[in-house]
Amino acid sequence: MQVPWSPVEFGKSEIDAAKEVLESTWVTQGKVTEEFEKDISDYVGSKHAIVVNSGTSALISALLAQGIGPGDEVLVPSFTFIASINAIFAVGAKPILVDSDARTFNTNSDHMRKYLTKKTKAILPVDVAGLSIDIDDFNNFAEEENLIFIEDAAEALGSEYKGKRIGSFNHTSIFSFHMAKLATTIEGGCILTNDDDLAEHCRSIRNHGMAGRYEHKFFGLNFRITDIQSAIGRVQISKIDKFIEHRNKMANIYRKNLHNLVDFQHLPDYSTVHSYMLFGILVDSNKRDSIISKLNEKGIGTRICWPHTIEQEYHSELFDSVLPNAELLSQRIINLPMGNAITVEQVEYVCSILKEVLS
Repeated sequence: MQVPWSPVEFGKSEIDAAKEVLESTWVTQGKVTEEFEKDISDYVGSKHAIVVNSGTSALISALLAQGIGPGDEVLVPSFTFIASINAIFAVGAKPILVDSDARTFNTNSDHMRKYLTKKTKAILPVDVAGLSIDIDDFNNFAEEENLIFIEDAAEALGSEYKGKRIGSFNHTSIFSFHMAKLATTIEGGCILTNDDDLAEHCRSIRNHGMAGRYEHKFFGLNFRITDIQSAIGRVQISKIDKFIEHRNKMANIYRKNLHNLVDFQHLPDYSTVHSYMLFGILVDSNKRDSIISKLNEKGIGTRICWPHTIEQEYHSELFDSVLPNAELLSQRIINLPMGNAITVEQVEYVCSILKEVLS
């Protein structure tokens, strides 16, 4: 049996939506994107959603719109996808890497507090795999230290913190709509905010800082998305609750079958809904490569998210932090197949092979 790592569910409705835009007189960013933004705002419960061409662009826009740039330091976890760090570099600021909790995989304010300096201007915690960070913890920390709080929720569309959806809080959040995410526009992202001025600034940034036709008020870039992608996104977000229910069902099968063989991401009480963009298990670091090889031999796709934390070749000379939990996670984690189109039969097959390998 072949089990792809992140199977996407596309149907006739997505094809028809894209076709309708292609057959119209307008295919670039326009009315359909505005409708998509309203869909996101209505679903999440935020006042504004500003759709852009990637999650990375969403991060850059959120940083730029809040005045983060050269001379500023931003506290960010090492255990994350590299976009979280590259976005900080892109605005000229300096990322300061912090450790994560070994159980939840997310960072917290205690890890960040160790690296506070007079240059610290913002915090950028990440919802790893879709599990919400402790938002109250970071809100309190940001208020105490007068810091800007941006949540990298690229993987957390549909997740909830204490019964409230990620993206609806008063700090800035971002989502990604990459192919592997809960809802996809092939490539895409958005900024969530309840601040009118910040929303307007982000809209300007995504269009070269334009405030009126060919009137450029701010620095910006081309972060626009197309109405073709937004049309697909509108269909996808209409299915999001079904996707989350399905992913939780698959996660529960993994947990039930493998609970005595591997370690899982811990689910704190404040996480009332986990979207499970990723499903990670922790294994013996000395055996991980062998386990992955045997899974791959049986047709099972896997990923290591993330194998080297952020200190990779380009960044290695920029950081000298010792972050033991992040290192341990990067050495032990295997991300098993998880997606909107994965089947119960496929997940049970993965479990059966893992039982054979691990026993």
